[in-house]
Amino acid sequence: MKFFKLLKRITVYILCAFMFVSCVVVLAVVAITIKVLVLKLAHQFIYPIFMFGDLLRGLEIIDLLNILVFAIVGMGLGLATRLLPIQNARKISTFFLIILIPIILAVPQIVKYNLWVEDIAHDDEIPVSQAKMVADTFLKRRINQEGIFGFYLYTGRFPMIPTRQVQMQELERLEKQVNSKFVRVSGIPPTLITLIMGICFWGIRLFYFAIAVITAIAHYREGLRIVGE
Repeated sequence: MKFFKLLKRITVYILCAFMFVSCVVVLAVVAITIKVLVLKLAHQFIYPIFMFGDLLRGLEIIDLLNILVFAIVGMGLGLATRLLPIQNARKISTFFLIILIPIILAVPQIVKYNLWVEDIAHDDEIPVSQAKMVADTFLKRRINQEGIFGFYLYTGRFPMIPTRQVQMQELERLEKQVNSKFVRVSGIPPTLITLIMGICFWGIRLFYFAIAVITAIAHYREGLRIVGE
């Protein structure tokens, strides 16, 4: 009799754990899908707008969507905690929340980089593999980093993203001319201007990250309150 009770309890634990993990996966997929879909729409219809699009890209305005996305994630995970019939249920769901937040924030950066490479391939009419080499060479030359991480660092300092090799060369030439004239007129070194711009853009990113964390935690607690955990 004790054996069957133990077997029943283990079965219940396994089923509940499976249901909880399934909820976590669904929440992550829904959140990432929303962010990627909106990102692709912005990339297609908003960012190509002359000047204005680059400004919105630099402000990363679509990250205001974090309020909705992380409200869903936080609330869903809080409610799903009820599925765990163990004493440490809250600690487990909190652990998953901590893991989900950076993952959901990181995936769109991968998509942004790939979209940029695809734009280079399309505009220069070259294979994607070659476009990736062009992109990485440009990033290496500009900030001494390649790939997704290099792209993330670059866009944290410069809002304009060239999609042609000619533009990449022209951008560097124009930047030197503008910096030279700016120094003559204002006396402020270009490195200081770049530093100020970097602080502004990284400040914006930090702001959006804070929104994501605060929203997720607030709705997570609300979900726990609803289920009485």
